[in-house]
Amino acid sequence: MTVRGIIGDAGTLGVILRFIAALAVGACGGAFFWSIHAPLPWVLGSMTACAAGSIARLPIAANSATRRPMSAVLGVVLGSAFHPGIAAQAAQWIVPIALLPLFLTSAAIACVFYFRKIAKFDPPTAYFAGMPGGIAEMVVLGSERGADERTIGLIHGARIFLVVFILPFLIRLFEAETGHAPLPPQVSGVADWTLLPWALGCMIVGSVIGRALKLPAWHLMGPLFVSAAVHLTGLSDFHIPAWAIAAAQVGLGATIGCRFVGLDLPTLLRTLMLAAGSTAILLVITFVWAFGIGWATGLDPALLTLAYSPGGVAEMSMVALSLALEASFVVVHHLVRVVLVIIGAPAAFTFMRSPDA
Repeated sequence: MTVRGIIGDAGTLGVILRFIAALAVGACGGAFFWSIHAPLPWVLGSMTACAAGSIARLPIAANSATRRPMSAVLGVVLGSAFHPGIAAQAAQWIVPIALLPLFLTSAAIACVFYFRKIAKFDPPTAYFAGMPGGIAEMVVLGSERGADERTIGLIHGARIFLVVFILPFLIRLFEAETGHAPLPPQVSGVADWTLLPWALGCMIVGSVIGRALKLPAWHLMGPLFVSAAVHLTGLSDFHIPAWAIAAAQVGLGATIGCRFVGLDLPTLLRTLMLAAGSTAILLVITFVWAFGIGWATGLDPALLTLAYSPGGVAEMSMVALSLALEASFVVVHHLVRVVLVIIGAPAAFTFMRSPDA
């Protein structure tokens, strides 16, 4: 074996060991949050513990390769939220989906203005830091147009951290005060091994299809689409056991928390402060739209809040599952959001930068 091969193997082993350490730290945090009955405990606890570990310079890390198996499990779980009877509910989704572009426009204008005037970012960085899109997509689109990709990644990472941490508590509080506190989700804690091939098949086939089609977050979206198709057509109604879901949630939380690895404290504090400002703006706008649409349509404002919230597809859908809300509704709205932002953000940026605009 060559020296480069030895170094490469050692580097790969180091990445794996740091991810295992992150999972261990995250599991401890998740267990603590579960013991105090926090909402979405395995995600929030893992996320918080790994963020603290990152700041403390513990040897933990997570990257796209290490989180893919966790994302595939979550994709299958979210796909299982779809069912043959969902078509009867879909007619109620037309209004919130139709209004989604207006919500995204209002949110983007407010956040871009904030990052330009308050944070003093340069125009491209302010623009893509303020877009309510995914981290990877906004970093790529922004870097291609002269933005500071590190700043964009940090701002979006901190935003997701804050939204995932805050929103479950706010929704639980709202549900409790309105007297509509949901029942705990019915998830089996024991694996039905006869259904294991269905789950593994959805993960494998979905990952292959997602990568071949170059879907955004293909390791999540591919298994999600295949699992949804299996459940919608009634081929199977399999469910992944609770322990596997908890393990995947620990991995998701660890990935979010480890985004702060390597940051010095002043940079971290400044990033969190700026992200807190934009997150507050986004949440206020989200609540206004959610309660307005809820009042007009009769849909649950808590469900609409998750569907419109400035978090990720997996994160917000898992919050919905943990609160026994319709996760498929949240999944569909966030998928539409991702598509609209990926298509609309570059087009609007080009138009604004055009000399004739």
